[in-house]
Amino acid sequence: MLKEDLLYKLIYEITSVFESSNSASELVLGLKQVFRGIGAVDIVIYTYDEITKNLKNFIKPWENLLNNIEAEKLNLIYNSLIKEPKTLIKKEDKLYIPLYKQRKINGILSVEGKLSKEINEEIVPLLSRQISLAISHIKYLENANNNTKFYETIRNITKLTETQYDLSYILPIMGEMIDGFISEHLIYIFLKKTSKKEYKLIWPKKCSITNINDYLLEIKDNSVITKDEGKTCIFPLYEEGKITGAIVAYNPVDSLNKNEIKYLEQLTVQASITVNRAKEYMKVLENATLDALTGLNNRHMFHQRLKETTSNAKRQKTDLCCIMTDIDFFKSVNDTYGHSVGDLVLKTVAKTIKKELREYDIASRYGGEEFAILLPNTPIDEAYKVAQRLRSKIEKKKINIEEYKIEGTKEISVTISIGVAKFNDKIMKDPEDLYILADKGLYIAKESGRNRVVIP
Repeated sequence: MLKEDLLYKLIYEITSVFESSNSASELVLGLKQVFRGIGAVDIVIYTYDEITKNLKNFIKPWENLLNNIEAEKLNLIYNSLIKEPKTLIKKEDKLYIPLYKQRKINGILSVEGKLSKEINEEIVPLLSRQISLAISHIKYLENANNNTKFYETIRNITKLTETQYDLSYILPIMGEMIDGFISEHLIYIFLKKTSKKEYKLIWPKKCSITNINDYLLEIKDNSVITKDEGKTCIFPLYEEGKITGAIVAYNPVDSLNKNEIKYLEQLTVQASITVNRAKEYMKVLENATLDALTGLNNRHMFHQRLKETTSNAKRQKTDLCCIMTDIDFFKSVNDTYGHSVGDLVLKTVAKTIKKELREYDIASRYGGEEFAILLPNTPIDEAYKVAQRLRSKIEKKKINIEEYKIEGTKEISVTISIGVAKFNDKIMKDPEDLYILADKGLYIAKESGRNRVVIP
């Protein structure tokens, strides 16, 4: 094949890859296929990171290079290309081709294998420039996508308090949202204890940062704190100038870049506003009796009615049972379809519960996806039948989600797990013991396979 024909073919193929690629992995996969056609075994793209002053794998920037020897070798080649620009450098069975950003060398294309003889020092610079342009295009797309995702995350955090006020429910959802946006780093949420200079981990359940408590105690104002060469970054949550907690981003290998820090600073500002708004709503709702989303009794009212019904059962020597239930895999509903659909599921389950109970039964939303039901004048075998009826009704219920325009899904179904317990005034000295026993049954139901009723 003539050199001109080969050059035309290569430029055409690379351009086709360039036009069809929407991500770094798609671009590299397409380029690998092109280079295999001219004798290459494999290619790797490395781009220079201004923060760490190191070369990073273009499609896996969070990973360190395989070993120190490889890192040193690549850095020597990169520095050599900067000092004395060359078309390519040959080392053993690899070619190293410079990549550019705004006419400056900003990376390396590593090509393993022997290329066709026609690929000479006249053709390589053209390939280099074309690939450099494709990389710049992908980075532009990624930045645009990140901006869109960022504003979606901001909006979703803002909307959390439209229907939810309980911080034990809001904060884990907020953590998942931020973690989904900064996917290459672990995200932790801490709240400051009011009585001591200590911080409590709210989400997730465990933190893998060894010195995190010492780091958190260094918070003096709302300035970002960076530790471990930028691998740990602390973003304070605050209210009227007072520190109320912190969002922590951590990567054991890599540090946050400037854009990620900028994004997280703004997300933390919105998180602070959302947390403070939830606290204000909770103060207003302290004297309220109903849950705003479902219309059932709220947790505060449940505990009040629990005291009343256990007292009546004890005095009148009548049966009293408690049902504790929650929605199975509710987190996956939120993750898959969004929190608006999650709210619809909560309202649907609440409506079904209310419909299936007697007028004097007491249904409450205990928190998150958990519901509590008190059944006065009800023996345990009847309570079990009520629980099974609820479980069956929910399982068969089809929830229409067409209005949310989720591709390929018009309706969904969920199941519930249930624990049932009977009040025994000889054993249960505290009204809470009834709720605790029913909750134990719920735990067993979930651990033993979900979508079932358990009397512990």
